[in-house]
Amino acid sequence: MRQEKTFCGICEASCGLVATVADGRLVELRPDPEHPASRGFACSKGVQFGKVVDDPDRVTVPLRRTSAGEFEAASWDEALDDIGARLRAIRDQHGTESIGVAWGNPIAWNYSATVVMNGLAAALKTKHHYTSASIDVNNYWAAADMMYGNSTVNPLPDFAASDFALIVGANPVISHGSLVTTGRIREVLRDIPRRGGRVVVVDPRRTETARLFEHVAIKPGADAWLLLAMLRVIFDEARHDVAILARQATGVEGLRRLAGKIDLRRAAAETGINVDTITELARALAAAPAASVYGRCGASLGPYSTLVKYLLDALAIVTGNFDRRGGMVLGDPMVDFETLGARFGIAGRGRWKTRVDGVPEVMGTAPLACLPREITTPGRGRLRALVAMSSNMVTSAPESSTTADALAQLDLMVSLDPYVTETSRLAHWILPPTLWLEREQLPVFTQAQSTVPNAQWVKPILPPRGQARDDWWILDQIARRIGIVPSVAPAARALGRLGFRPTPSTITDLVLRTGRHGDLFGLRRAGLNKAKLLAHQGAVKLADACPVGVLERKLHTHDRRIHLDVPELAAEVDRMVADTGQVSGFPLRLFSIRELRSHNSWLHNVPELMVGRRRCHAVIHPEDAHAAGVHDHDDIVVTSPWGQVRVPVRVSDDVAVGAVGMTHGWGHDGLWQTATAAGGSSYNLLTPNSADHIDRPSGNAFFNGVPVSVAAAEQTVS
Repeated sequence: MRQEKTFCGICEASCGLVATVADGRLVELRPDPEHPASRGFACSKGVQFGKVVDDPDRVTVPLRRTSAGEFEAASWDEALDDIGARLRAIRDQHGTESIGVAWGNPIAWNYSATVVMNGLAAALKTKHHYTSASIDVNNYWAAADMMYGNSTVNPLPDFAASDFALIVGANPVISHGSLVTTGRIREVLRDIPRRGGRVVVVDPRRTETARLFEHVAIKPGADAWLLLAMLRVIFDEARHDVAILARQATGVEGLRRLAGKIDLRRAAAETGINVDTITELARALAAAPAASVYGRCGASLGPYSTLVKYLLDALAIVTGNFDRRGGMVLGDPMVDFETLGARFGIAGRGRWKTRVDGVPEVMGTAPLACLPREITTPGRGRLRALVAMSSNMVTSAPESSTTADALAQLDLMVSLDPYVTETSRLAHWILPPTLWLEREQLPVFTQAQSTVPNAQWVKPILPPRGQARDDWWILDQIARRIGIVPSVAPAARALGRLGFRPTPSTITDLVLRTGRHGDLFGLRRAGLNKAKLLAHQGAVKLADACPVGVLERKLHTHDRRIHLDVPELAAEVDRMVADTGQVSGFPLRLFSIRELRSHNSWLHNVPELMVGRRRCHAVIHPEDAHAAGVHDHDDIVVTSPWGQVRVPVRVSDDVAVGAVGMTHGWGHDGLWQTATAAGGSSYNLLTPNSADHIDRPSGNAFFNGVPVSVAAAEQTVS
């Protein structure tokens, strides 16, 4: 029996774990008390992940879909040769621009697949590059490109030193932090009031986080109104930090003009928050010695999500809380993919537009919302073949029924997935990938978001189960069979054709060694390299906290200053002010609810995580329940302009009047038995995917604030 340290590859907390292994089998996963960030914490999802590895429903051999719609086992050579032949035929007839790639959020902990998947899209020269980031992250990338000159610059709330924390549309007690990695975040937040500070949670629901602190209820999708109103108060009362703004930013007057377009009484009506509360929040934020401003999924899923992200950052900037201890700080990652992304053209936006809808790309990717029309609309560049990795887009994409219908029309779909899900069951081939306990890994995404900078690169804990192979190897084998070298660098593609084809591990080690924390190939003896990290048990702490005073080094704008005057977002404000928001027949507004033992559509096939009374459900305020004639635990029908679902309802004053919450990620199909048996309805049967109903600057999906109506199930005829 042996013990090895690793980290969790499920959510962005990336908690340190200790694995006990005997005879190649996992005995136990438990929290690593010595991990510098998580410090002995891990949630039930991480410690139960061994059940996914050993799941009898897991795909462990290549599966071919037969003409009857069943799946049969095949060898790797059969699978790869058939995929290669079919892709070559499609390429020869329609060009590589008719081949696409798609990936879901598990890639964030799969550095080798990240390297090869981005390289595959670049080598194909395709616009069909779809990611889960266009659900709830692209607004971050778009706003960062506008303000900081690089899509991957992401300010982090320094909660550990904050005196005032404004949290908008985030539930970190359940999510453990998203786009910020702060270990034991619940305790870190609770320390703020203990030292005399305040935590204010703005959310349509009294969430698990809001229950611990001050809760301000808001109507779903109205975040931009609140933030602009707060900025108006700060400017009107001259509470902005003039000196710091002069040093850090340009375009302050443009931001002031935007705030001036908002009437406080209109903002109060739009948000459901009275003028006095809006004013008090603005004054308290501006007066705090150090304040952090953080918004996450709830703030990233509305109709104006890029505007919301810009305004969240702008509030920190105008109050002097940017690049400041206790305010918003900038990450110090072990591997500097931020600079790499700028150098190789990954970072950026608007360099091309999608074929059918004309939506601008973000980070070289197209919105997932556009994918169905790219399959079904004839013409040059029509998507005909798709290679998808860990993407359950039939559940996670907006207006998901159209996604399923479109995927069924592809000439070829290849899915790298551990399960036969409602998405992968539509594939012609399902190829079995290794899971994070079975492959070498480093926290490629979350290492840039950690407020306690640390480095970790770990060996596989377990041997691959069955015939599972690393995702990067599978993608590279497919690339070889169509004669391309998957790399974002043209020079590397040329060298690859000559036979020099370095592995993702070698490439990542090169970036590490030549970066800020690297060993410069021995010239910096205390620096890091892959071999040193693999030999080290656990994470290496790089600093107690992210550095401050680094803004100029982190900015990529031509003048090395933050840009606040963004005409594209001024147009978004005009559009928002002109929109009455009223949709006849749909008086309520829908928002999504995250659950502790789920991670989006993941983990519903682990029986240990499905115990108790877990069900897909909606939540509605007693006033709205009374108006609709429904009672607690009734089945209700929720209807939007785009679809209809039936779910049980809980009646609670935890949600705002006029709002309907619903758990997301349910309603499974396929051959993962526990997930399918759990039942429920897919949230995204209610959401739109048209280009007119996604966030225009980023392509983010419109999930929160969707107009709906509610009725008792027995009163409704579909």
